[in-house]
Amino acid sequence: MITIALCEDSVPVQSQIENYISELLQDCPVEVFSSGEELLSFLSNGKQKFSLYLMDISLPGISGIETSAEIREKDPYALIIYITDYKEYVYQIFETLPYRFITKPVEKAVFQKALTDAVNYMTDRGGLFHFHIDRDQYQIPFQEIVYFESRLRRLMLHTADEIYSFYGKLNEIARDLNPLLFVRAHASYLINMEYIRSIRDTEILLQSGEFIPMSRKYRPQVRQKHLEYMKWRSLQ
Repeated sequence: MITIALCEDSVPVQSQIENYISELLQDCPVEVFSSGEELLSFLSNGKQKFSLYLMDISLPGISGIETSAEIREKDPYALIIYITDYKEYVYQIFETLPYRFITKPVEKAVFQKALTDAVNYMTDRGGLFHFHIDRDQYQIPFQEIVYFESRLRRLMLHTADEIYSFYGKLNEIARDLNPLLFVRAHASYLINMEYIRSIRDTEILLQSGEFIPMSRKYRPQVRQKHLEYMKWRSLQ
């Protein structure tokens, strides 16, 4: 189930956004917080995380950016949508990997499109990748897969914490995965674009600090698809 945290200190804006959400997602639980401290205190008990954070940047006390940075350290998969009237912040927020940026006053059509896209995005990346190792069957959420690596007849599935080795062909994997989320960077590498920090001439730097080789053949495709991904994920 999708759960939403709204962190906004303006009561009229709180009510406006809650109404916009209820029109699209009638049964979706929404928790409202008036400051970053209040939200972080709620999260500190460890009883609940949220799928989506709607975050005002200008908050009393710590800012929305600082609040989101603390959330991101503990939850790399939550989506964050910034809602603010301070347009100059737009280039300061990307360290927290936001999903979208919406300026105030919040237009209904703009907000509801962002919310619809967020729900679709969570559905896509929340799917499961299935594979076998010997007789054991595994399933890994797409959002946890950092990249696939081909080594002769075996595939190495890399997550942040583990590496799984199984028989398969990278061409077949690439054909079956969502092209909006994964990109082929090399004959031996298929990368989840969620984890790309930067693209260089011959390699890709991941959020973890690891470098993945990028061949000349795939370089134009990687740059184009990553640009499309960033527009789809953050800027629409």
